[in-house]
Amino acid sequence: MASYNDIAKLTGLSLGTISNVMQGKKNVKESSRQKVEQAIEQLGYRVNYQARSLASERGNLIGLVVSTTENIAESSILLPMENFAEKHGSRIIWATSRNDKDRERKNCEAMLSSKADCLFVFLQSLENEAYFRRLAETEKTPIILLARYIDGIDMPYAAVDNWYAAQQMVEYVYKKGHRSLTYLDIAEESMLSPNRDRRKGVIRECEQMGIACDVIRFPVGRNDCEVGYKAAEGMIRSGTLPKLVFPRDDSFAVGFYSACMRYQVRVPEDVSIMSFGKFFSDYITPKPLSTFDRKFDRVIDTATGLFLEIAEARKNGSDGKDIRKKIFVKGSLVEGETVADV
Repeated sequence: MASYNDIAKLTGLSLGTISNVMQGKKNVKESSRQKVEQAIEQLGYRVNYQARSLASERGNLIGLVVSTTENIAESSILLPMENFAEKHGSRIIWATSRNDKDRERKNCEAMLSSKADCLFVFLQSLENEAYFRRLAETEKTPIILLARYIDGIDMPYAAVDNWYAAQQMVEYVYKKGHRSLTYLDIAEESMLSPNRDRRKGVIRECEQMGIACDVIRFPVGRNDCEVGYKAAEGMIRSGTLPKLVFPRDDSFAVGFYSACMRYQVRVPEDVSIMSFGKFFSDYITPKPLSTFDRKFDRVIDTATGLFLEIAEARKNGSDGKDIRKKIFVKGSLVEGETVADV
């Protein structure tokens, strides 16, 4: 395999210049950069990441564990995380837990053993709560939770402010004249922090504003869209369709809307839908969903920025305790066409 010395012989450049090009440093002449890139292509050079990590304290590696790529929220993480890694001269390895607690632990252990500079985790459930509490106490590698967090754990996270989202959503439908709503959730996942906080926030805001709030939990399905469809179908057939529903996310709302279309139930004339997420609201449903944009891109920016702050603090000999490590990102309401004026 070609080496730095081979590139130096072909280009006539110093090893230091070649190293600067490889690391993406900006203090390199464009002509030198082009020579190195041409030599890399001609020689078929490949970066030896293992040797690089053995020669330094950094592994130049970013680890990412998500629960599934079938969830659009989690699949949307991959590209910005990859861009972040490339920008900072690292590579990214990612894996899915497939909603299995054992796979989640194994994936985390594998990445931590690979000398990753940081591990980002999108929790699959609370089943590994004890495991992450132990990591928070013993693991030196920064571990940052994405979007979901565990109560009382000393581990950095960047998450959506779901309490704020609930407040904005309830105030919106109140101004539209609604005085009752039905919150649609999934029982098996209802204690994950985003779903729990959003549900509790809706209940709290309804109590404060005098809105009747009913919560219905449905069995988990293959995906939230399927659960939403079956939820609406059951309500329509039984004649129990509410005037206003709060599906827990956009996927659930799209499934609910689809069943309404099939059974010729008008939205929002017969039933209003207040969604959450803004993943599908612009192009899937016939009318744009009234929803809440969780600004997930800001969550990723915040989480990666948090890692950089922690890394810089450690580089300067600090333990980083003065860094604000638990950050909530506020989204914004999106007024669509699925909530009627009463």
